[in-house]
Amino acid sequence: MSNVLQIEYVGDLAPYDYESAELAKAGAQLAVARGKTAADILDAATQADVIWLEWTPHLTGDVLAQLPRLGLVLRWGVGYEQIDVAAATELGIAVGNAPTYCTIDVAEHALALLLSVSRQVVVRHEQLRQGLWRSGPTAPRRLAASTVGVVGLGRIGRRMASLCAATGARVIGYDPFVGQVPGIEDVSLDELLGRADYVTLHVPLTAQTRHLIRAETLALMKRDAVLVNTSRGATVHQDDLVDALREGRIAAAALDVFEDEPLPAGHPVRGLPNVVLTPHEAALSPAGMADLRREICRATTDFLRTGWADSLVNPQVRDRLRVPTGRS
Repeated sequence: MSNVLQIEYVGDLAPYDYESAELAKAGAQLAVARGKTAADILDAATQADVIWLEWTPHLTGDVLAQLPRLGLVLRWGVGYEQIDVAAATELGIAVGNAPTYCTIDVAEHALALLLSVSRQVVVRHEQLRQGLWRSGPTAPRRLAASTVGVVGLGRIGRRMASLCAATGARVIGYDPFVGQVPGIEDVSLDELLGRADYVTLHVPLTAQTRHLIRAETLALMKRDAVLVNTSRGATVHQDDLVDALREGRIAAAALDVFEDEPLPAGHPVRGLPNVVLTPHEAALSPAGMADLRREICRATTDFLRTGWADSLVNPQVRDRLRVPTGRS
């Protein structure tokens, strides 16, 4: 039988009855290990033909080289920055993700964050909880006729753009890897930051996007602009953002992701009155999690049966693919 190893983060995906049943159909069995470092999981991983990875550990080239049976690493999610894809490709290991499961959820969460700021929902909610009523002025803003700048026009970015356009907002977009998208005005990043009333980030974390939003790019934004981030925390230089918010160089931010997670209790962003925060859960819904489980199992069983899966992110590995020793 093929061996599939689930490396748990906190165990919130258990039990794995559905996964075990689906794997059994392809002649595979599931084992579970939990650890934050490679040392925590290496013993269990040496017999794995497939690894399912949540958040930790990072699978570097050195780690992957110590796993002689490994043919496939699948990330429970869309982003896969925890995996050294170049090293995996060199070793003949396929890398995949679940690219479509949370498109609707993350786009809807991003819109909810944007509206919670634009309509001052959180501010008024907190005042009411304190027994106040219309305490002090607020400035609710109409999304219709505003300009929304979408940075990253993959599945989620395009979905967010369509939701915003449906409200009557003008949508402009930036993505150097995607061609013209109908209904979205294609602009440079600098132009987008300078024109947008709302900037919403939907990019993967790469060397090029790390700290994409930092002091220099924040300086291009309008003073009344709002930044929304549901992609990866490190796409924004968090200290620079805190400074910009404190000094009024942008109006507000709504964040679901952070450079350090969990967000430290004493982090200054927690205390800013012009910020709305959620704990990296934009992708979560019962329907989304069901989709995620199906995507992960389908990619795994396809790979074990045929040696390939549609959701692999390193297709160049095909010519040197390591065949899992336990594959039926």
